[in-house]
This record gives sequence, C-alpha cells and structure tokens, in this order.
Amino acid sequence: MHTMTIFELFMKVVFLFRKIIVFVLFLGVFQHAFGGEREDYTFAYKLYKNKAYPVAQNQFNQFIKRYPRSDNADDARLLIAECALQLKNFDEAIQNYKQLLVDYPETNLSLDALQGVAISWYRQGKYEEAIKGYEEVLEVASEPEVISRSLYLIGESFDNLGLYQKAGEYYDQVISEYSESNEMADALYSKGWTFYRLKNFRSAYELLSGFGQKYPDHYAVPEADYRAAESLFKIGEWANAQIGFRDFIQTYTTSPNRKQMVTDAQFRLGECYFQQQMMKEARQEFSLLLNSGVDSLISAEAQYWIAEILAEEKKATEAIYEYQKVIDLYPDSSVSDNAWYGIGMVHFEQSEYAKALSTFKLVSVNLQSELSTAARFRMGECFRMLREFNTAILNYKKILGALSPYADDASYQIGICYFQLRDYQGAISELRTLVEMYPETDLRPYALYHLGLAYFNLEQYLESSQTFDLYFTDVQGRNFESAPADEALFWKARALYEAEDYAGTIKACNLLTQKYPQSERLTQSNYFIAESTYWQSPTKESYRSARQKYQELIEQKPRSKWAEKSQFSIGWTYFSEAVVSQDRERQDCYNKAITTWKTMIQKYPESELLDQSLYQVGVSQSNLKKYSEAIQSFKRVIDSYVGSSWQDNSQYQIGWAFYKLEEYGDAIDAFSEVIRKFPSSRLQPNAIFGIANCFFKQGHYENAISEYKKVVENYPNLKVPTRESGTEKAVNLRPEAQYYIAESFMNLKHYSEAIKAFEKVIQHYPKSNWADDAQYSIATAHENLGQKEKSLQAYRTLIKNYRSSGLAPDVQLQIGRFYYVDRDYKRAISEFQKVVIQYPNTSSAWLAKYNIGKSYLMLGSYKQSIEAFSQVNPESEFSASAMFEIGKAWYNKRNSRRNLTNAINVLTDIPEEHPKSPFAAKALVLAGECYQELVQWQKAIDLYNQVLSHYPQSDQAEYAQISLGHSYKAQKNFLQAMSAYDIIRQKGTDRYRIEIVVEAELHLAETQAILGRHYDSGVTYLRVRHLREQHDSLTAFHAAVRASDAFIKANDIYMAKDTCEDALSLFEAKIATADVRKKGEWDQLHDYAQNQYKQILNQIEQQ
Repeated sequence: MHTMTIFELFMKVVFLFRKIIVFVLFLGVFQHAFGGEREDYTFAYKLYKNKAYPVAQNQFNQFIKRYPRSDNADDARLLIAECALQLKNFDEAIQNYKQLLVDYPETNLSLDALQGVAISWYRQGKYEEAIKGYEEVLEVASEPEVISRSLYLIGESFDNLGLYQKAGEYYDQVISEYSESNEMADALYSKGWTFYRLKNFRSAYELLSGFGQKYPDHYAVPEADYRAAESLFKIGEWANAQIGFRDFIQTYTTSPNRKQMVTDAQFRLGECYFQQQMMKEARQEFSLLLNSGVDSLISAEAQYWIAEILAEEKKATEAIYEYQKVIDLYPDSSVSDNAWYGIGMVHFEQSEYAKALSTFKLVSVNLQSELSTAARFRMGECFRMLREFNTAILNYKKILGALSPYADDASYQIGICYFQLRDYQGAISELRTLVEMYPETDLRPYALYHLGLAYFNLEQYLESSQTFDLYFTDVQGRNFESAPADEALFWKARALYEAEDYAGTIKACNLLTQKYPQSERLTQSNYFIAESTYWQSPTKESYRSARQKYQELIEQKPRSKWAEKSQFSIGWTYFSEAVVSQDRERQDCYNKAITTWKTMIQKYPESELLDQSLYQVGVSQSNLKKYSEAIQSFKRVIDSYVGSSWQDNSQYQIGWAFYKLEEYGDAIDAFSEVIRKFPSSRLQPNAIFGIANCFFKQGHYENAISEYKKVVENYPNLKVPTRESGTEKAVNLRPEAQYYIAESFMNLKHYSEAIKAFEKVIQHYPKSNWADDAQYSIATAHENLGQKEKSLQAYRTLIKNYRSSGLAPDVQLQIGRFYYVDRDYKRAISEFQKVVIQYPNTSSAWLAKYNIGKSYLMLGSYKQSIEAFSQVNPESEFSASAMFEIGKAWYNKRNSRRNLTNAINVLTDIPEEHPKSPFAAKALVLAGECYQELVQWQKAIDLYNQVLSHYPQSDQAEYAQISLGHSYKAQKNFLQAMSAYDIIRQKGTDRYRIEIVVEAELHLAETQAILGRHYDSGVTYLRVRHLREQHDSLTAFHAAVRASDAFIKANDIYMAKDTCEDALSLFEAKIATADVRKKGEWDQLHDYAQNQYKQILNQIEQQ
C-alpha cells in the first residue's frame, strides 16, 4: 500500500519537471521551427496531456518519421516511452527509453530515460532489473532528490524480493544521508517493516513506536502503531503490548477505515491478558468481541479463546463445554479443529489418555486441518503415556515424513520409546538422527542426555562420555527437569569410570560435588572418586589415598549402602597393597584385609556383600599360604549362604587350595564337585582345567591329556572370568589347555604327537600368550628327535612370526649356537649379531656379544675376538667371563700380537670387579702363569697365594697350590717349595685330584733330592710307586726307578737293590697290558733299570 502512494507522488514530481522542459522546448520550436513541425509536435503533446496515450504515442512516432533531425525528436521519443509506461506496456516503454539513449547519445534527457527504464522494471515487478536500473541512475545522477528517490526504490525492490537485510541498508542511506528528503518518512517506516520481517522485533518496536509522533500526518501511522504493539507481543512483553493494543483501540475505535485493525487489536489484547494469566480480563475481552456482533470468524476465535482460558484455569468441564460450543456453533470455522484439539488436550492434562486419544484421532484424520500432525503427535503421546510404546512409535513416525513443527518432537519421543523398550540401539539411531537433522531444536539437550544414557547401557562408554560433553556444551549452565545437569555429569563420570579413565572420573565427580552440593548423586560421586583413586595406579600411595576416601564416606553416611560398599572396598585396598608389597609388609596387608572383611560381616549383618566378604577372606588366606584356613572360609560360604552367587567360586577355590597343598586327590574331588553341583557355572572349564593340572602334577599325563581335551573341545567360545584385584576379567583357557596337552606328550617322550599338539596352539590361538612358547617347544621337540634342520627352521619361524616375543632374543641366540656347534663360526657370528642389533637392551644381547667373541676366537681372529668381548656390558653376568676370554686371547701363543702384560692387566681386574665370579680364581691362576713365563716368580707366588686365601675351595686352588710349589722351586726357595708340595701330599686325594697329588709328590721328591735329602726323596718316590700304581702304572714304574737312584745316593745299597727289583717286577707285571703308544718309554726305562740293577749287584759284591 505504501509503495503505490510513494510512486504516485514521485510521478507528479517527474511530470512537473517534464512540463517545464517541454514548455521550454515548445518556445524554441515556436521561435525556430517551421509551422508544420511545430504544429505536429504541439498536437501530439496536447494529446499526451489529455491522457490520450495511444493516439499521442502514434503522433509522436509520425513526428519522428517526418522530422528525424528535429530538435524535438529526442523529446518525442521520451514521450513515446512515457505513453507506453502509462499504458502499462512496460517492455515497449523500456525499449523506447533505451532507443532514446542509443539514437541521441548527447541528449540532456538521458537521466529521464534511465529513470524511465528503472521505473518500468519496478512497475512490472521485475525487481532485480529495477535494482540494476536505479544503480545506473545513481551512477550519473547528481540531484539529491533523484539520488534519494533511487536509493529508496532500490530498498523497496530488495524488500519485495524478500531480501530484508539488504533493503534495510538502502533505507539506512536515505535516513542517514537524505533526512530532509521526501522519502525520509517512507524509508523510516519501511525500515521498521524490515526489522519486523527479520524478526528483530525489539528494533522494529523502537523504530515504529515513535513514527506517529514524528510524522503524524503520514498515511502509515495507524499501521505503524499497530505493528509496534505487535512487535512487543512477538517478544513476549505482554504488559507493554497490552498497553499498545489498548491505546490503539482507543485511538482508532471511531475510525471506520480501521475497524478490522481495531478488531485484531482487541483480539491481541485478549491474548495479552491470557499470557499474563489475567484470565478474568482475557475472558471479558473475548466475550466483548463475541457480543459485539463481529463476523463469525472472529466470533468463533473469541469463543475458542474463552475455552482456552477455562482450560488454562484447569476448569476442565467448563472448558470442554466452551470448546463444544465452537464445534456446534461454528462447525465450518477455522478453529473448529482447534476446539476438538483443545478437548483432547483437556483430557490429556487430566490423564484421561483413552478419551484424549479418540478426540485427537478425529483431528488427525482431517488432513486439511493445520492441527492434523499435532493431533497425530498427541496420539503418540497418549500411547506413550499408556506405555504402548510400539504403537506410540508408529504414530510418531507418521509425522516424520511431513514438514511439521512436531517432527523434532516426534523423533525425540521415538527415541524415548525405544529407550523405554530397552532397545538402546534403536534409541541411539533415532536420537542421533534428531541431533543431526534438527541442530537448532530445543530438544537437543534432552536428546543428548538420553543418547548418552543409551550409549552407557550399550557399554559404549567413550561415546557416552563424549555425548555428555556435547550436552554440557549445549546447556551452558541451564538445568532441565527431565535431563538434569547433575545426573548428566554423574553418568558422564560413570562412563569414564567404566572406560577406565579414572583421572577423568575423578575430575567429573569433583566438579559434581562442587557445583551441585545438594545433588542426590553426591554420595555416589564421592564413592566413585574413591574407586577411581583405587584404580588409577597400582601403587601403595593410590590404595592408601583411596582407603582414606572410603573411610571419610563411611563417617559421613555410616548407614548408607555406599558405606557398606566402602567398607568392602577398604578390604580391597589392603588386598591390592599386599600384591605390590614384599615379605612382612605383604603379610600385614593381607591380614588387615581379612580383618576389614570380617568387620564388614559383623558391622553390616544385612549387607548383600557378606558372602563376597567371606569369600575374599578365603582368597586372602590362600595368598598367605594358609590354605587349610582358606578351605574352611570357603566351606563357610557354601554352608552359610546357600543362595550365594559365590558358592561355585568358593568350591573352586577349595580345589585350588588343595592343589597348592599338593593334595592332588582332594583337589580333584573338590574340582569335581564344581562340575557336579554347579553345571551352569562359568567356572566349569576352570574346574576341568584344575583336574587336568592335578593329573599333570602327578605325572599321570594320559589322564591330564584327556581332561585338557575337554576344555579345548567342549568350550569353543570359552571366556573364563577371573577375579583379579577387585575386578573381573576374561581369560581364555583353551590355548593353555592345548599347550599342556602338547607338554604332556613331551613328558611322555611322544615328540611327534607333541609337535602336532603345539601346532594346534599356533593354528587356533595365534594371538595367545602361548603361541610363541608352542613354537619354541616345537623346535625343542624336533631337536629331541634329532631333526636338527627342522628344529632350526622352527626357531626361525618363531623369530619371524613372534618378533616381539620375550623368547625371541634367546631363540635367535640359539640359532647362532647351532652354527657354533657345527663349527660354522662365520655364520654363527652373523646370527649372534642379529641378537645385538634387534634386541640391544636384553641380556641375550650381552651373551650374543660374548659368543661373537668366542666365534672369532675359534676362527683365530684374536683382535676381533678381543673387540667383541670388550663390548659385553660390565653389568652383565657375562662380563667376568668375557674379560677372562680377553686375557686368554692375549695369552694365547697362537696370537701374533700376543701380549702377556695386557693379559695380566685384564686378568687381575677380574677379581677386583667381579670378586664372586667363578672366573676370578681362573683369572688369577692364568695371570700367575703369565708371570711365570715372564720369570717374575714373586708376582706369580703372590697371585697363587691370593687364590689360596680368597678362593680355597675352588678348582683353581689345586692348580694354584702346585704352581706355588713350582714357583718357589724356580725361585730356588726349596724349603717353601717343599712346604707347598707337602700340603698336597698330606691332604692327598681327599682334597686334590690324583694327577695333582702325583705331580706334587714327584716334585717334592725331586726338591728333596736337590737339598741332598736323598733318603727322604727315595721314600717319597716309593709313595708314588705304591699308592699311584692303579692310577698310572708307567708313572709308578718311573717312581720306583727314581727311588732306587735316590737310595743309591743315600748310600742305602740294599734298599736300592730291593727297590730296583720291585721296579723290574712291576715291569714284568704291567708290560703286557701297557699302552702300545708308550711301549718305547717302558722299554727304555726297563733297560735303565736292568743296567742299574747290575751296577747295584756289582757294588754289593765289591763290599
């Protein structure tokens, strides 16, 4: 309406402007044109002035044809376009305006032509083209009134296109830059409308409310006043809107042109009263409308609102009566369905869901009704309240296909119905769809809340936690009755707890206790703080901190079920602390756990945790190795708590306790009771497994195999629960059972059967902890069968398939040893090197380096051998051995770089760095040999004495003792040498190896001879002759001959004779069985003895 009035005003200005131009032109024509030209133009112009536009248009066309070079030709073309515009031939008008610009580029009418094009586009509703047209006007216009008008009409064009934000920008230009223009008031009014249409009702109100005061004579003042009040209504400022509508009614009641608006205002006034719960005033207003004789449409709506007021006042019977009036009196009105719907809502609010259902159904079947989908939604609500969830879902789903404002509500309630049916997957699917399809819905927090719960119930804890995070992002501090924030935070904490994110659980529970101190979940939150502290890390500190928190909860709520749980959990803190403790502290913690659980039994005699507490007493006693006491505790669980879910566990633990006592018969009986008494127990396979283990321990491998096979074959999907530190984890016994089938075959020496059984472990349980052990045992079995290549291949398979296995380093080492034993030392080095490279931080790597050194040693590569041994970690158990090998390498006479000093330096470091090593004594002895070779006898003596004083029981002590004698002897310290040898002689073979004793006795005799003690020397030789004959008859023969020599030198000729005869007799007795390789030595010594005997006889004859 306001657009056309503005346009007419604009056209008057344009025509006035053009009249002036034409008048000036007419004077020119009159003065300069020929008479015919002037008359033709005047005639056409007068036709135009008299609104004879078709004829005028024709005459102007004729004029241009006759006088194409006339000074008025451009003016004629402009007026042709104006005639077309007046005749609403817009395309023709546009064509002529544009023709003017083309034919007369220098004309001073170009601005008029551009404005004509723009207004033609505008008037035919082509607003995009109009915008472009007026933008062209703005490019050339300089007059403020033209610019102002063009800006305004661009704004109007955008407004008509629904681009209200853009329209407002152009209105703003007029308002700010051309406030004195004729378009100012229209722009201000239109700007108010843009705010209204953009739902920026506050700004609309602020702009329109003052419009009437500023422009009291403007045609749009009534509309502005009404729209200002309506804006307040839209933003819910009912009291101010009430004032606005009341003022409007008072101002325009007597205005006949505003009757409909006044009626609308009265209606809105009633609604304002209603919204403010001013039901009496609202009812009066609607009754006034009803009685004022307004048309039936308004009467019906007024009647309807009277019913609504009664419904709001909970006057159900009266409300239904008034709704029924609408239906009876105005059956064809637009609010008839509203009335039916209202009746349904009254029944719904009264919890009369069956009655409400039948009423809503009447509305829902009328697909022409605007309330059809709303009624269908309410039908779903009725079925939901009647707990007919599947039927409710069917009704809600009928809404989803339509573009309905109830679609998000329906989707949400479908999710809730699925939730109520415990179809959590269905709930998740529907609620996720709701959140994704309706991101702006008010139901989003509720949907996220129940979505989080659904995920939790499906044990999808991470998704649950993340969903509750989205919930908190949405609510931003608000609280919702059916989706309370403290509940959401609690369930987020529970989800984090179940996901084993204990730090997150503690954080969430602490936030709940701080933010919602009155929450009903406060005690539970404190409990889960303690629980999470317990689980957060397996340390004494965590268990003690958790224990303190449990104790605080007991003190705060001593009679609550959470106090009982806390008392029970305190026992677990002691139990778990025992697990990570040692020796006495460990025992102390188990005893405290037992005391705590016994206190639990006494303090809470009605608790549901009594049987479990007693069971845990038994477990703790088992861990203290008090198996007999544990058996009694488990028997009490069975006897005292007949319906307990811990009976099967207790019976199983009895079997386990007997097993630990090595009373395998009783253990088998106890395990058998589990199988007999608890056929549905999840511990059935454990019991069978226990029986099998008992047979295995007894060496009854055939029986063991039979039982293990039951576990493997009868429980294909086995996941056996095991209680561990307060939780329940699933363990698959089948791989272990299959492994022990194979082990049983190994113990029976059925290696081929064992290999097949081990292969089943690998085939069926490739990811189990037993697969690598099985592969290792396959290699061992092949080795036992003498199948070296197959064994080697099995080891290689283990390395390939179980690279991260703890066995892998030793297996790679074993592969190297295979080649070492075969004397393929180069290949051995290559395999040992793989251990060093692939497993550098293992003890196997140190041993590999040691073996690399040994391999180089066997190859005669002493330099590389020494380098390899030097790389062995000093902290390694192989360090002393490696150092010893380095010393031997430097000592070895085949080493071209042989260096006894280097050998001594390394060897003497061993007892200093590794004094308890078995290589310490060996090193000292070898270093002594180095000094002997260097003829540094005293240093050698010192080292041998060090061996004898520090390592007297070592094998090297024997060698050190005799080497000590040799060194003294080489030093010509004969008495000390004799003392050293005599120690060996005295202790004899009770302490020393016979070879050492014989050598010592021979050297003792030799030393005695050096000192001239020939008789003693002869006696010592005779000792060797008579005591060592069985050990080495040749040595005994030597000793006898030398004894004879000694007695000769001692001038005891007859003793010499007897001894020599004895030697010859020994020869005769032993020569036949003598080692043929030593026959020459026997003969040579015999010849000497015979010759000596002749000399003795000659000497006796000469006496």
